[in-house]
Amino acid sequence: MKVIDYGDCRVDAGLCNLRCPYCVHLKHEAIDVSPEEIAASLKGCESVYVGGAEPTVHANLSELLRKLKENGSYITLKTNGYLPSKIEEALPYVDRFVFEIKGDFDDIDTVAFMSGLSRERARKYVSNLEKSLEIARKGGKSIRLWFRIIPGYVNEKSFTRMLEKVGIVDEILLYQFLSRPDWDKPVEGLEKPDYEFVRKLGAIAKQYADRVIIIGDRRESL
Repeated sequence: MKVIDYGDCRVDAGLCNLRCPYCVHLKHEAIDVSPEEIAASLKGCESVYVGGAEPTVHANLSELLRKLKENGSYITLKTNGYLPSKIEEALPYVDRFVFEIKGDFDDIDTVAFMSGLSRERARKYVSNLEKSLEIARKGGKSIRLWFRIIPGYVNEKSFTRMLEKVGIVDEILLYQFLSRPDWDKPVEGLEKPDYEFVRKLGAIAKQYADRVIIIGDRRESL
């Protein structure tokens, strides 16, 4: 499995099937490490977060998740949801799924730009993501939605439409774009939003989740 890094109860997978313009992971070098080696190094972790670029593109992801679960760890898998078949495979081992939502599912131009895909592939991505969300929901798994708040690509109306499409979930995380240099890179034409605007979206999110987390200039739970 190609990973950017692992340790401290976290695995950052390398490689991705999207080309998001703000992604910092695409420039990171990934090394080959076996699932056995990763799981052995994380033994003793009460909880393990598997994310990075995109874990589901790796053929041996399920093997890694199984070994982490055998360690007794609570497993969180962050994914873009492009590969519902891989979500199905991961279901027996994952306790919580984190799905990053790129944009209003009906706004294909925004989804295409935010994912770096053609409009045709963006439509397929939206369809597959909806399938992945349904698999996780029917599997009884905890679901967190992850939104990167970027002015011009999300507003109160589009944000509400996104949440209406997905429905009630356990948690929603709102990230203030460009507030963490290790989470995203600057993109021409994309600006950092005002924190109070993010909080305003957080108030909307409270209608769809028991817990809303905001990460940016401040960190808080609503």
